[in-house]
Amino acid sequence: MATQIIPKKSSVLGKIPLTGDLAVGELVQNLADHCLYSKDASGNVFRIGTRPVPDKVEVFDIIGANLFYGKLAYADFPNSGSIYDSALWDVSRTTTDAAGNVTAEASATGAWSNKTNLQFS
Repeated sequence: MATQIIPKKSSVLGKIPLTGDLAVGELVQNLADHCLYSKDASGNVFRIGTRPVPDKVEVFDIIGANLFYGKLAYADFPNSGSIYDSALWDVSRTTTDAAGNVTAEASATGAWSNKTNLQFS
């Protein structure tokens, strides 16, 4: 009978394992990024494969007459939890009238998950 190998895994976008998370040669799979990581004998964590990790995430959402656009730099990704809860998102809000004309534009910094409650200026 074949031996089933089940690597450690994460579903957090942009999460890279820390040195203490792995034993030498152990594998970790990031399901959100489609990346596989391991640790070498010198203690360095490295990515296996060539799919690059993004330098930022960009999202948008339309709520009523408001178009929200957000971006979060990879360097600001949290080590745990959802990236949408990070307080470091750059969020812009564009408001339009019924004809689609832009009536207001503003920006704020805060959690994407809280975008409708941010203080825009």
